[in-house]
Amino acid sequence: MFKTKKLLLFVLLGVWIIQAAACNSSSDSSESEAEIELTLQAIYAEDTAQALADAVAVEAPTKIPLLMPGEPPKPERTLKDFDSSIRAYENRAVSGDRFLDSMYERPFTSQEMIYQPDLDIYTVDFAHDDDFFYFTITLYGMNPVEWGLNGMYGVEFDRTKTGRGDLIVWVDGPQEEWSVENVTVYTDSDRDVGGPQPIVADAGFEGDGYDTTVKLEGDKVAFARVSPDDQVAIQIAVSRDLLENPAEFLWGAWADNGLRNATMLDHNDTMGPGEAGSPINTDNNYPLNALYNLDNTCRLPYGFEQMGASFPGMCITQAPAPEPDPEQSDGGCIPYCVRQCAASAGCCEWGCR
Repeated sequence: MFKTKKLLLFVLLGVWIIQAAACNSSSDSSESEAEIELTLQAIYAEDTAQALADAVAVEAPTKIPLLMPGEPPKPERTLKDFDSSIRAYENRAVSGDRFLDSMYERPFTSQEMIYQPDLDIYTVDFAHDDDFFYFTITLYGMNPVEWGLNGMYGVEFDRTKTGRGDLIVWVDGPQEEWSVENVTVYTDSDRDVGGPQPIVADAGFEGDGYDTTVKLEGDKVAFARVSPDDQVAIQIAVSRDLLENPAEFLWGAWADNGLRNATMLDHNDTMGPGEAGSPINTDNNYPLNALYNLDNTCRLPYGFEQMGASFPGMCITQAPAPEPDPEQSDGGCIPYCVRQCAASAGCCEWGCR
């Protein structure tokens, strides 16, 4: 459009120059030519500026601001997970690991069975407001060797209530403030998470689990941060629009610093119990092998009542409160590593929950 307009102007001005040369003296002609040159320069500058402005408008569309979470409301539900800390000094879990049913209580390294408190889920608080669902995953403590919360932490959703997870939110390295940085959301385009029988082990099944990354934009977002009230708690906020505003769903939490591979869910479809190993020292597959540094929870419902074992993966009852261990606690104290000792990277100062 601009090229056509400019060409027409040049033609008209060319005619003007010819007429001016024929009718004016040499002095008048020079003045006319100077005026024409200035006019052409002005037209060219105006057209160039307009073209650049239009190009910028096309290349940089208006960015829609992200919907931001607020402070989580008071918890509506609190999920209590199994406790591996009470016998961690014996390099074993007490209970809670049922490999064939996709329940993993494995916050230990492979073979050596060294306890990882930053991967042992203590509780998960659930709350919601008009825009977001909030999950606060509290761990038993910091990693005493590589000080910090070094795992990936996530929430998995089952919106179909079939046991088959359909969306999972992971954060690896949460910030101090709400941020989408290091937050990744996956979905399953071909619905093969869990294999033919969700939750239950399907020997020999080959699928690709969570295979699609979701772009976070506008109101379809997920944020994470370290809880301002507890240094060993991760908070994840998932917008209702990201979940397509469901009326009902099941949810459960994860902590993982082992395989870190969403395409391998459910894990018990990608390997057998012998390859995976076991954290229970009375199990023939003890110690842990290929599936390690991992903890997850059963799933709690949102939008409907918890009814026994109505849905695969749903919590039947809350995990029992741990028995106080006389060798590790005083009365009802549940120990956890609250800070690293200055003298040694492998030393902890222990506190009570």
